[in-house]
Amino acid sequence: MRSKLAKKSVLSDTFLGSVIVVALSSVGCSGSEGEGAGSAGGSPAASSGGAVSASGGFTSSGGVTSASSGVSTGGANSGGSASATGGAATGGVNTVGGAKSTGGTTNASATGGVTNTGGAKATGGATGTLATETGGAKSTGGAPSTAGTANVTGGAASTGGTKATGGAPATGGATSVGGTAACSGPIGTLSGPLSTGIVFTDTSGNRVNAHGGGIIKEGNTYYMHGEYFLSTTTDNNFNGFSMYSSQDLATWKNEGIILPQQASGLLGPNRKGERPHIIKCPATGEFVLYAHAADVTYQADKEVVYATSATVNGQYTLKGSLTNASGTIAAHSDMSALTDGTKAYVVTESGHVYTLSTDCHSWVSDVAYSAVNGDSGGSESPTVFKAGSTYYWIGSYKTGWRANNNFYSTAPAMTGPWTFQDFIAPVTDKTTTAATGQPNPPNVISDQRTWLSQSTWVLPITGCTGTVYMYWGDHWDGTLDTTAPGRHNYLTGYVFQPLVFNGTKISMPTYLTTWKLDVGAGTWSL
Repeated sequence: MRSKLAKKSVLSDTFLGSVIVVALSSVGCSGSEGEGAGSAGGSPAASSGGAVSASGGFTSSGGVTSASSGVSTGGANSGGSASATGGAATGGVNTVGGAKSTGGTTNASATGGVTNTGGAKATGGATGTLATETGGAKSTGGAPSTAGTANVTGGAASTGGTKATGGAPATGGATSVGGTAACSGPIGTLSGPLSTGIVFTDTSGNRVNAHGGGIIKEGNTYYMHGEYFLSTTTDNNFNGFSMYSSQDLATWKNEGIILPQQASGLLGPNRKGERPHIIKCPATGEFVLYAHAADVTYQADKEVVYATSATVNGQYTLKGSLTNASGTIAAHSDMSALTDGTKAYVVTESGHVYTLSTDCHSWVSDVAYSAVNGDSGGSESPTVFKAGSTYYWIGSYKTGWRANNNFYSTAPAMTGPWTFQDFIAPVTDKTTTAATGQPNPPNVISDQRTWLSQSTWVLPITGCTGTVYMYWGDHWDGTLDTTAPGRHNYLTGYVFQPLVFNGTKISMPTYLTTWKLDVGAGTWSL
């Protein structure tokens, strides 16, 4: 965003209504450039108060009921007395050293089924083979297990009773009372007025300073990385790429500068270094950071560079220019990087897609898709991600450090065909150009301006219930200023908003001043 002026606007923070996000099963990926601004998981384990009957085994009412995708159905440990009514349990829970009920009914041994010897000791039955349940229902009415801990493959682990993920406490070992969703949490509260966006402070109390970058998840931790701006200068020259980590996307720990200014060269003094985006190379598992480097004019010697690290939050070593086998560089400014789990790509302004080599250290093809530019003449801050079977490409107009109306296109594959769709936030002064038929020519900028942000990343947050696709846009310093915006970008705020899906259409219809993100469930609420 380094050209054209926008008209000054005065916005009030208003909440226009509740929004429902359609959770899509998918893998997300995206990114964008330094001038401007959920994938579905398994089903939760559920506990029911009703009886579960294991054919030929025993009936437990109020024991643990394992539900879809990750739970063993047909079998449970009852803390009370259990009556063996038919021998071998078909599809039941294989309990080794299971619960022993003191004073229970003594029944004859059923071959491969349930042996009650002063209580129920299940020694046979089929073994569940899906996900392991690790927390949840706890039987408090039956006697504690004295023969050891019951280990169930794909079922419940009993330690003095039965514990199941997502289960509910059973009183008396019979009736399930008060279930809870064990997949919930951590929950982050994201809050900030439209005038500034969110102002994050890290766990040391300092302002979070990582902009124009991306967020990558490794394990249960999210790593946000971006440009680090000094408070003592206004030139926005490269001073390093920073990283912060979080498990709830609201509380951030400073991981430090992961790629500092170099002594000389592409990312040395008096150079621009922008749009850092990290991917985990699908074929090698190596973490690779891609960025845009240029001289102070942004135009001379502009190209994509890359750096590598063995760990996501380690020190990245600059390797040099991203080239093909012939040594041809990727000569672009605004850019991003992503992987769809199989292949890796660098995308640039003006709709170029560079497919990367297996080791992610070079590019093997370059194809431009002009449709993603709309009527912009060459979009900035490319932000690409996948939801379901659809790829999304968000871009912005070229208006310097000032926000504008970001737009998006869709395609069934990274190789297209790409189709221009619409804006991702309301545009009250929308017009149409006769030449292209596309809405909102560059000289018409609405008051909303993508909620005063420029896109940089869309992050899928997948939990046991669904997926939230969270938009990250940069609220650049002085974005409403028509004369000298972007002079103090260390003060840049964050616009974190959930995308709303309507079929394959996406939008952010209202600005949410405060909302809650349940990372464990993959859901959001007000």
